[in-house]
Amino acid sequence: MKTIFYLLLMTFSFSLCAQNSAKLSGIEWQLEGKVINENYKEKDCLKTDEGVAIAKGVNFKNGTIEFNMCIQPGRGFAGIRFHGDGLANTEEFYIRKHQSGNPDAMQYSPVYNGNAGWQLYYGDGYGAAKEHVFDEWFKVKLVISGTRGEVYITEMEKPILVIHELKLGERDGKIAFYGPARFAGVKVTNLDSPELNGEFKEIVKADKEVIQKYKVSELFDMGALINENLLPANFVQKLRFKEFNTEADGLLNISQTGALGEKKNAVLLKIDITSETDLVKMMSFAFSDIAKIFVNGKAVWIGSDIYRSRDYRFLGTIGYFDSVYLDLKNGKNEVIVMVAENFGGWGFKARFENLNGVKLIY
Repeated sequence: MKTIFYLLLMTFSFSLCAQNSAKLSGIEWQLEGKVINENYKEKDCLKTDEGVAIAKGVNFKNGTIEFNMCIQPGRGFAGIRFHGDGLANTEEFYIRKHQSGNPDAMQYSPVYNGNAGWQLYYGDGYGAAKEHVFDEWFKVKLVISGTRGEVYITEMEKPILVIHELKLGERDGKIAFYGPARFAGVKVTNLDSPELNGEFKEIVKADKEVIQKYKVSELFDMGALINENLLPANFVQKLRFKEFNTEADGLLNISQTGALGEKKNAVLLKIDITSETDLVKMMSFAFSDIAKIFVNGKAVWIGSDIYRSRDYRFLGTIGYFDSVYLDLKNGKNEVIVMVAENFGGWGFKARFENLNGVKLIY
């Protein structure tokens, strides 16, 4: 599995050296990191071992992106970025070379502030099974229209992956390739409304029982609160909070709120609830990677779902796998959730079975 965060660190170090460029398919490419221009199996190509190749002067919103791709066996993630800056804020589609034939052999994910979200986005609309072909050229085509997309590999009649919703919305941006892989025969066609052939699901907004808005703090070091049984009021008061809406299903991708960094790997989420009486209310929730819940200043739950933290097969993907009973008092209650990130996706969502006797305050 992967995150894009380490690529940003690499990009910073490589920026200290002179940046290179190369020509391919009539396009000039800015080469970041370990990228070379070569001829492989009778095709001029870009070999993106540990870097990124960004197309200069190419702006893409809707249309098709076609290219040939060649991968070698071994663990690795290689693909294309679009609708962004090519590095830290972008949409991306990539192949997991080492997962050939598995349901997650390929993946679509948005990237916010350098952090990809495969733990948050998986299954239908995000990943698909595919037996990979190694050391041979194969064709890939992306069709993008508004907030929908399709991916074709080798077979151009039927998409192998249908992207029901591009999370960054309708936008334009740069095109970039990253490895370890080789890319050749790039063709970019801008179209206002390209034809889509896949079966798309309508994006339905979650019911009112799902929390759809959070007050999110600035980033801080998880170590400040991980061992606290009582929430220090002076610590919370010093933090700046900003309101963020969730995605349609109630997921808050926390990576959009700020960039991870040294001693900046956690945030607080504020949930204000008014209760008609003293009562206990169950809240189901999903998180990645570490969460700690405080109700009216008292810690009531803590858990960790870091990748491979339970065994080598544990992915840490998000879902409504946990619940907590909230001891609410008559009147206003404050639920605060600390969510910390390791890598692979930083998110949280929560829902109630019903809102009888309580009201969420936005």
